[in-house]
Amino acid sequence: MPIHRYDDALLKFQQEPATVLYLDTCILLDIIRSPIRDTIAAESVQFAKFLLERSNHKPKSLWLVISETVALEWEEHADEIVKEVEREILKLESKRSHMLTAAKAATEIDYLHGQAVNRINLAQTLKAISKSVLDTCIVIPPENEHSLAAMKRVKKYRAPAKRGKAEPKDCEIYEVFLSLCRDLQEKEMKLIFASSNTNDYGEKNSGGIEQELSAVKAKYANCWNWVNAILEERS
Repeated sequence: MPIHRYDDALLKFQQEPATVLYLDTCILLDIIRSPIRDTIAAESVQFAKFLLERSNHKPKSLWLVISETVALEWEEHADEIVKEVEREILKLESKRSHMLTAAKAATEIDYLHGQAVNRINLAQTLKAISKSVLDTCIVIPPENEHSLAAMKRVKKYRAPAKRGKAEPKDCEIYEVFLSLCRDLQEKEMKLIFASSNTNDYGEKNSGGIEQELSAVKAKYANCWNWVNAILEERS
């Protein structure tokens, strides 16, 4: 993970203008969670791998960017999500075995069990893909101005904050992105904020962030599929 001070990262983007895709923790962890969450499209991993590949193209066409806070949160939560996925896979295999045993009892026919998902190390493979995306990102440590702006959001209950849920870390992550948007206006680059946390960033939370992002010519995507649609100008 290349770590850059805010001004250094900004200069890098200005010298090599390309789409800036700013990721939050949830959407990175969704890569690992994708097999067990109905709300996460199965194609999410495919799109994430495609964007990872695209970010390595020359000339530069895509910057993957995160706040340093996101990197720390990923390290904190990735392993527990891997364990959750492994538990759910074992439950699924147990149910399938139970169903085939019942089917054999009813029909007196042996049915093929098929590929046992728990034997292909899926959770660890998905974690490795998520880590590859993380490691490719430009990492920007929040500066004092971002922390200050985040606290103002908290006090005013502006998304992702809300009454009864301050979310100072999320506010700080988001303020780094807003700062980039303002400072990159003259370059007319595509700017995308990607978070699957629609409860905090979506319309249900005081209208969400769409209007604010529109003012700085940026877009919000709540899943990997949507990110891809924006990049292909289908959204």
